[in-house]
Amino acid sequence: MGNNQRLNLRQLLLTQSMSKLPQSLSHNKELLAGAALGLILGIVLITTYPVLRNIDTILHYQPTDNNSPVLDPILPGSLAPDFKLVDAVTNQPVTLSEFYGKPVILNFWATWCGPCKVEMPHLQDVHTSYSKSDLIILAINYGEDPKTVLSFASDLGLTFRTLLDETAAIQSQYQVRGYPTTVFVNPDGTISHTHIGMLESSMLIQQIDKLLAK
Repeated sequence: MGNNQRLNLRQLLLTQSMSKLPQSLSHNKELLAGAALGLILGIVLITTYPVLRNIDTILHYQPTDNNSPVLDPILPGSLAPDFKLVDAVTNQPVTLSEFYGKPVILNFWATWCGPCKVEMPHLQDVHTSYSKSDLIILAINYGEDPKTVLSFASDLGLTFRTLLDETAAIQSQYQVRGYPTTVFVNPDGTISHTHIGMLESSMLIQQIDKLLAK
């Protein structure tokens, strides 16, 4: 191949590369725009749906038995499943049915759950504020030993009932998929509302007032 031919070939390749440059830049701009849009949507979702702030807790949930049958969702208006668990303080059995006729808050939690630790003082506050009402709070711990649970409760000054679900059977029964999860039970034993994730004090009081109004 002569020098002129080589020069012509190089010019041709250079021309082709330059012609593709605007397309490449345009493609990169589209990628950057898509990434920016995804970031904005993520911020909007987390702001709109606070439960997503606890997504780490939700993703770390693992059922204890992969062969357990999938139950129907626990929906508002459905009867709250009864259970018998041991009180961490008294070591005595506690059932949900013994509180029939009273509004009950079931709070599913664990000591390693950061949002649970933030939420617990709110529960203690309402436990104190509504002490003259029939409100019952049952904090159901996920699979931890009594010593760990009692130490946690003592550190935070918790005085409401703390129950031990060491086999996670009740967590499964209520289809808990993240911590904390709070179930509000009407005096007639039906479920009023289920909240996944940390409850703010105002949200907690709002749901309690609904229970007491029934």
